[in-house]
Amino acid sequence: MGNVELTNMQLRPEALNALKLPVKVKAGFLGSVKLKVPWSRLGQEPVLVYLDRILILAEPATQVEGSSEDAIQEAKKNKVKELEMKLLDNQHQQKSEMDTSWLGSLVNTIIGNLKLSITNIHIRYEDTESNPGHPFAAGLKLGRLSAVTIDDLGRETFATGGALEHIQKSVELESLAFYFDSDILPWTVNKSWEDLLPSEWNQIFELRSETIKEHNYILEPVTGNAKYSKLQLDDSRSTGQALQNAIINLDNVTLSLSKDGYRDIVKMADNFASFNQRLRYAHYRPSVSIKSNPATWWKYAYKVVTDETKKASGKFSWEHVLKCARLRKTYISLYASLLKSDPNHLVVDDKLVEELDRELDIDVILQWRMLAHKFVEQVSESDLMAEKTKPKSSWWSFGWTGSSKDDSDHRGFTEEDWEQLNKIIGYKEGSDDYLLASEEKDIMQFYMEIHMKHNASRLVSEGQNFLADLSCEGLACKIKTYPEAKVFDLTLGSYKLSSPYGLLAESATASDSLVGIFSYKPFDAQVDWSFVAKASPCYVTYIKESVDQIIGFFKSNSSVSQTLALEAAAAMQMTIDGVKRSAQQQMNRVLKEQTRFLLDLDIAAPKITIPTKFYPDDLHATKLLLDLGNLTVTTEDYWECDSSEEKDLYLQFNLVLSDVSAFLVDGNYHWSETPLDVAQVNNNSFLPVIEKCGIVGKLQQIHLENPLYPSTRLAVRLPSLGFHFSPARYHRLMQVVKIFQEDNAEIGVQPWNQADFEAWLSLLTWKVFVLSLLFSLFYLVNSIGMFS
Repeated sequence: MGNVELTNMQLRPEALNALKLPVKVKAGFLGSVKLKVPWSRLGQEPVLVYLDRILILAEPATQVEGSSEDAIQEAKKNKVKELEMKLLDNQHQQKSEMDTSWLGSLVNTIIGNLKLSITNIHIRYEDTESNPGHPFAAGLKLGRLSAVTIDDLGRETFATGGALEHIQKSVELESLAFYFDSDILPWTVNKSWEDLLPSEWNQIFELRSETIKEHNYILEPVTGNAKYSKLQLDDSRSTGQALQNAIINLDNVTLSLSKDGYRDIVKMADNFASFNQRLRYAHYRPSVSIKSNPATWWKYAYKVVTDETKKASGKFSWEHVLKCARLRKTYISLYASLLKSDPNHLVVDDKLVEELDRELDIDVILQWRMLAHKFVEQVSESDLMAEKTKPKSSWWSFGWTGSSKDDSDHRGFTEEDWEQLNKIIGYKEGSDDYLLASEEKDIMQFYMEIHMKHNASRLVSEGQNFLADLSCEGLACKIKTYPEAKVFDLTLGSYKLSSPYGLLAESATASDSLVGIFSYKPFDAQVDWSFVAKASPCYVTYIKESVDQIIGFFKSNSSVSQTLALEAAAAMQMTIDGVKRSAQQQMNRVLKEQTRFLLDLDIAAPKITIPTKFYPDDLHATKLLLDLGNLTVTTEDYWECDSSEEKDLYLQFNLVLSDVSAFLVDGNYHWSETPLDVAQVNNNSFLPVIEKCGIVGKLQQIHLENPLYPSTRLAVRLPSLGFHFSPARYHRLMQVVKIFQEDNAEIGVQPWNQADFEAWLSLLTWKVFVLSLLFSLFYLVNSIGMFS
């Protein structure tokens, strides 16, 4: 029986110092840790892990102290050693293959019978320096997280032997939350944190219901549950279920961001960015003050600027290149010889190596050391192969003291003992369901569902009044993995975006407003990957007051430092450039390898309503309604062309935008109503501006560059485009334009004469038939007519 129990422990403040983070532990308390592994009754009793009352109080640690030259080199040496060990461990893991080993079966038994309970977690961060005059605090809270093994009826149980092949686990989550309180003073205690009693820790960290305080939650308390099950291969074949299944249910996920919280988050990010900037050159930073030795600080600034310039230019002199080449040969040969002389040490400490390291960057040192490791590995493999070719001599007959090949003793375990233990942990030599399943392409290996009944995102102004509230219902995500195929499925039931001034956006349907399926190596199509998406219509209302408030929410915090702004801009530009390069490389690879894919997008574009404060009849306000129609994008493998060579050269995309229209309405109108037929209405309250129209396009992209064919070909066809124009429409459209103009000055509204938009007037209509763009050719045929 292996039992570990720790209670009422104080966490050391220097616990996070080795991580070089801009935070440090001010105080910490660990109420209870219990670990129970019943080795003698494994498979008959569960493995217990209990964690209770993990309470941590953190604060900023953004001051960077200077270091001496010896301390700098020692820190550099430790950093190189740590990174070298990580690289070697990664290489070792890549070479090792996962199998159903005895140890793996033992681990599966322990995990299969694991009973986990984590309760009362509260990690709080207090900051008084990031935004002087506005102290704030952030905290992560967890009420309970538990996991137990259950049977088919949902009752707690344990599994052993063959039952381990059919495991069911239940996970419960209670009150996971993250808060951010602005303009709040740090906690104070009457005595030192080390002298606090456990009950006082509970009271300070609000673990009792009567002491709970209200917080401004960024993530409001989340409650949910999950179920995990593991099946045998035969059961998976017969039922069609995956070998591993996971279903996660979250009831309500709500994110909120206040104006003061956003201000403090920006300030904290600015403070951490400055810390990272100082930490990058901490090894140059002098340990004396500027006033006592300004010359040292000038040298520090010169070294930093010089390093930045070298990194930015990427250029080296020819003498520097020759020096590095000679040094590389010396370094690798020296390090390899040291490794060969002492095979038990993976990382070598040597004075001569340390002297060479002083002149080199960490990246260069790691690269050269890994080359030396590779050289020694190849030499060892060659020696091993040569050793195997020699005649084998039997040392065992002379009583060699090493372990024999037929060592069945195994620390006193008999064959019966091992057989019984293997039966308990379910170990069968040479059996691996996942290895067998990988040979059957249609066996589902893993299936996961994530359901969110309701989730929302809010922007909160002063006084806890919301500026915008985006709520979604029925968000679900499904992931299926096969030996080759992968399927990702996303479904959104409905959504709406509201503000104090009214509804800004709303899905037209209550279910399946957005559906997307990405498949890699799909079964139902002879392609490498496919993506199918469908979006239902969305009703959008442009309310200027709400849009201005949302923009002002983020614009109000203009006191962002230049460092943070430059880092954010650089990160954004690098991200954009990286996405562009990656997309271009992926597209070039797809085209060159002639990877086949299927694309089917059916997107119902938003239907936009722009209300005005213009009342032509002093009763009904004018609205502009824009129907952006429906967009479909599909790929096509076969199309009509002059030669079969073109079919092999080009990949074709079909683009269709249909049912685009615009009209003006005086009074109330909702998109769910049936549109009025303009030809049958003799009422100025409904004024068409753009008749229903569409556009058809074909885009062809070449697979491989060919001088005889263009790389991109585009054909566009616009069958008909009709505009309606009149003074009444003009006056109303001008009112719409004024909504988007800045209010630079108070300009009196000039009243319109009722006769300007009332009674019969001439109507000018443009009709455009056939708009075709093919390669560099453009055809336009139009007719202009006028009627009254």
